[in-house]
Order: sequence, then structure tokens, then C-alpha cells
Amino acid sequence: MRLLTLVVLALATDALAQFCPSYTASSPNNTGDCAVEAVPGTNPTVAQWQAIFDTVSKGPAAWGAGAPTVSMLGVGCNRPTPPSSEVARFPCELIKAIAMQESSWKQFCPPSTPADQVGRPSQTIISFDCGYGIGQVTSGMRRFDPTPAYDRSRVASDPLYNLQTGMQIITDKWRVTNCVGDNQPRLIEHWYSATWAYNGLSSSNNPNNPNFSTTRGVCQPGRCPSGSAPYQERVWGWMEFPPTAGHWPVTRAAYPRLSDVGAGVSRPPALPDPTCATPTSCTLTRPLHVSVCLAPDAGTVMPPVDAGQPVDAGTDAGSGPGPDGGAMTPDGGEPAPTEPRVVRLAPTDYPVAKGCGCGAIDGAFPLALLALLTRRRSKKQ
Repeated sequence: MRLLTLVVLALATDALAQFCPSYTASSPNNTGDCAVEAVPGTNPTVAQWQAIFDTVSKGPAAWGAGAPTVSMLGVGCNRPTPPSSEVARFPCELIKAIAMQESSWKQFCPPSTPADQVGRPSQTIISFDCGYGIGQVTSGMRRFDPTPAYDRSRVASDPLYNLQTGMQIITDKWRVTNCVGDNQPRLIEHWYSATWAYNGLSSSNNPNNPNFSTTRGVCQPGRCPSGSAPYQERVWGWMEFPPTAGHWPVTRAAYPRLSDVGAGVSRPPALPDPTCATPTSCTLTRPLHVSVCLAPDAGTVMPPVDAGQPVDAGTDAGSGPGPDGGAMTPDGGEPAPTEPRVVRLAPTDYPVAKGCGCGAIDGAFPLALLALLTRRRSKKQ
């Protein structure tokens, strides 16, 4: 069965590999009022992305002059650490998974839509609603937007700068959301609410949304139908199911209890440390995870928070110590190496909350329809 799944995912990925929206400013089909022209360029290789993402994960202290400004991160919520601030750094597993959900790690590709761009050389991915590049940065990239706190032309032309801008965005989301546990940036699970907000502070991302099954498991890429799980669970699913072992170590992150999140809310409340092994069940628990790129011992796995419950031992096989083999990227818009991704075709193709970038194509069957599916996300800023 696992072999069949991998074959299906590979075929689905091949079917979508050529999909590349590029609704550039000069296109007559630019109905989203995108303000910046697409820039010719060649997409980095996976190895090149890894070097870029290694830099991005280290935060503004390692970026040097000319990078977008990123706020300090609030750390500590008296659980037990007193509140303070520190220079932002980012869990590499998380940002790589967000990038995979968003763009499959692509800044440039030969346009496949709209029709007037087909046949042009590789250029910036621009979704119909003006999500640009690897991070699918949208807010500030339209003619009617206020001037953003970053260089729009570099968002379109520079993969590193585009990713840094995505980190500016998720940092702001960390700052405006309530604490998860003690709000320690090195702990992947403490980014749960910021990841929710990255796609939009909307009840559509509430895990208690009645549109979602109350018995759903981990959102496995390619087998997680559209509308079946909130955005942050899709990102968590990517962390658990990386495209290859060389992208990032398998990281089976824990989920918060549904009762702690509450129903009907668009903004997550303060949450205890996540401990559940699946989005809907805490019968088995999982430990918190220190990001391999933010821990001195490069891969510390925290002990289970609730040792009184059975631990999902299988869930953490492969997580923990290991080389950082991936690359990070925020939300974007193309198919991912192992999951068919949903890239937007038109604003009406798939009605979802407004947001940044394209998401992964959900549901791998039938394969003939994969290239027609699209998903619209809520914008990050």
C-alpha cells in the first residue's frame, strides 16, 4: 500500500510539475491588479535552496544589510519563563514545510498560465491574486495596496529576499497571537498559532470547524482532500511526511487538544503545550520538538509533556538528531515534490478564505483532474 501511495504521489507531482501561474503586471489577464512585473530567472536546485534556507532560519542577525526588517520575538509567558524579547530565529522544519505547502520551493518556472504568458522563459511565479514567488507574498504586491515594509521588486526577483519577507510576516503573526505553552521559538509546536495566523486568523483554520471530520488523522500530503483540514494541520502533515529524507528529518509534531482551542473562534486562545498524537485524539501523546537548527545539540527532542498517557512511539521514529537536510520557504504556489499541490487558476475556482499564496492540491484522485484543482489562501499581513 505504501508503495502504491508513493507511485500515486509521484504521478500526481509529474502531472502538476509544469503548472506555473505568472499573472505579471503587464498581462491583460492581470485581473488581480498585480503591481510588479515578473522577472526572468532560474529556480534554485534543492541543494541551493538548502543553503538559502539555512541562512533564513538563522534570522535577521545573519542576514546582513538590505534584508527586510523583522521584529523581535516575544519569549516567555510565565510558564515558567518571564516574558522577554529576543532576535527572531525560525525552526527550519516549520518554514520548509510551510514552503512546501505554499509553493513547492519555487521562485521561478516557465509560465503555463495565463495564456498570454505561455511559451515565455522561466520567470516569477505570480498567482492570480498576486502571490509572488516562493513565499507567495501577496499583501503589498497589488497596485491598490499601501506601500509595504519591504522592497516589492526584490520579492519578485530574489528568492532569499522573498523568504526573508515571509519570515517578517510570520514574525508579526507570532507577535499578535496568544501564547502556546511558554512561547519558546526553538520549540516547533509553539508556532502552532502563528502558523494558523500565517494563513489567516479565520474560523476556517479552527480545528473544531464543523466542516472537518472529528476523527481525522494526520494530514498526509496527497491524501488529505481539499477542505478536510485547517492550514496549520497541512503544514504539520508536511513536517511528518517530507518529500524526501534529504529535505528535512521526519518531524512528528504534537497537536493541541481541541477542547483547548474551542469552537467558533477565529483567533486561537492561549494554549497549553500541545501533546496530542493526532489533530483529534490525545489517546496517544507526542513530545515537543526542539528544532534541529535552533538547538546547541542539533536535534534535541523534548520529553513527553504528559507522561501519564501512552506515547505514540511510532510517531517520533526518525525525528530528533539528524542533519538539516531541507530548505525553508513560506507560502507559495506550485506543486510539491511528493504532494500534488493546488495552484490557483482563477479566483472562483475554489472559494476559500483570502490569503497568501497557493496551497497544495488536495486529494490525488483521479489523477486526470489534479491539474485542475486550485486552492485560495488568506493573506498574511
